[in-house]
Amino acid sequence: MNSAQTGFTLLELLVTIAILAILINVASPGMQRLSEHTQATATRSNIERAFATARYTAVTERTLVTICPLNQNNQCVNDWSLPTAIFRDPDSSLELTSQTQLIRLSSLAAHGDIKPSNSSHGPRRYFQYRPDGGVRGTIGNLTWCPASKSAELLVQARVNFGGRLTWSRDTNNNGIAEGSSGQDLSC
Repeated sequence: MNSAQTGFTLLELLVTIAILAILINVASPGMQRLSEHTQATATRSNIERAFATARYTAVTERTLVTICPLNQNNQCVNDWSLPTAIFRDPDSSLELTSQTQLIRLSSLAAHGDIKPSNSSHGPRRYFQYRPDGGVRGTIGNLTWCPASKSAELLVQARVNFGGRLTWSRDTNNNGIAEGSSGQDLSC
């Protein structure tokens, strides 16, 4: 009686594993770049949604609205890695004193770093919208850098006096977006 054995030999299995390991090593940098590109798109969308919500609420409810990261005491701070709150702030207290004030609480970026532009007191800790949709105070920006610090994937949102967001763009086609001064942005 002849019985044919089926399956892989140990040598065939080792060769297959070695080939898979080589393919994973070759594909891994591309996968990281794809992942960071997806994170950049998501961060841009989160920032856009948050600022649009703040502006819309200020206009429709005719009240001052603040958008900022909150510390454990529900006060605005300049650490934009913390959850970002959008809340009604008619007295411009820059703190969430009642849950009825809260419009939305979310994270702008799951990975990477968000850095604010500087204000007169150091890194910007908040943005505010007036009932007419314009910003209260000064203009500013938020810049997101991926964990790899790749300037090609950097995202920068600028808030103008009218309360609208504009986005940094690569106008000289070198692969890196420029800031408002025309200089390449960096992480």
